[in-house]
Amino acid sequence: MKKLLYTMVLLAGLFSACEEPGTSILYDKTFLELDAATTVTGSKTYTYKRVDDGSGVPSGFIVNLGSAQLSNPVDFTFEVDATESTAVENLHYTLNGNTGTIAANSNTVELPITILDDNINPGEQFSIVVNLTTADVEINPNYQSGTHMIQITCDSDLGGDYSYSVTGQSTDGCCPDETTQTGTLTLTDEGDGVYTISDWSAGLYLTWYEVYGITPDFDMSGRVTDICGNISGEFGEPFGTNTVINGTVNPDTGVITYTWVNGYDDMATVTLTPM
Repeated sequence: MKKLLYTMVLLAGLFSACEEPGTSILYDKTFLELDAATTVTGSKTYTYKRVDDGSGVPSGFIVNLGSAQLSNPVDFTFEVDATESTAVENLHYTLNGNTGTIAANSNTVELPITILDDNINPGEQFSIVVNLTTADVEINPNYQSGTHMIQITCDSDLGGDYSYSVTGQSTDGCCPDETTQTGTLTLTDEGDGVYTISDWSAGLYLTWYEVYGITPDFDMSGRVTDICGNISGEFGEPFGTNTVINGTVNPDTGVITYTWVNGYDDMATVTLTPM
């Protein structure tokens, strides 16, 4: 299997649908909508920092007033659809009532829902489906029901220089033998548990694929996310497929161990030791 290094020119008509509340449809009335419902999928993901303190955190679920601000408050009621939700009340969240008010001269309010972050484990994701039921103004039927996906993260401090040991296997005919090597690389902290690895392959692409144009100056960086000691990432690699990374952080030593595999089934296990 010969790999061909190529340059792709992406001719993309990039656009974004940056919506203000109520602007996604032609609607000439004053109305309410769930913010999570205004996305293409009708769903938004909310990430909370788990602190194991025995108390929950505000949900951040928003109701929008789809008009100019009013001089009087707008009251409404809502419900959580327990049948459609995967989150369990009093385990993953609590309801602090089923009513809300958008204050006068305002356009938004947060729903009175508390997320019980201590009861959510890394890698778990649960849904809370909310329906607006009644209001002082009309409820936009297109955005009356929204799905709120909840997950947790933890404090993360993995940025710095690491020495690595890697063992990998290429599927290319150029280099059929298992390869083990060592070196150094850097994790750059991008904030919120996201890191850029200076060379996610830990030098294997340079060792294997210099014949196809990989040089020491080639950008082999990739971004990974640390969620409570679980490392994951997916990004493009030089030969047109995606690389998937999964790993863990040893909380006592700070050693990171991850595996990567690309679309050709090249794979490797990398151990990073803080320097």
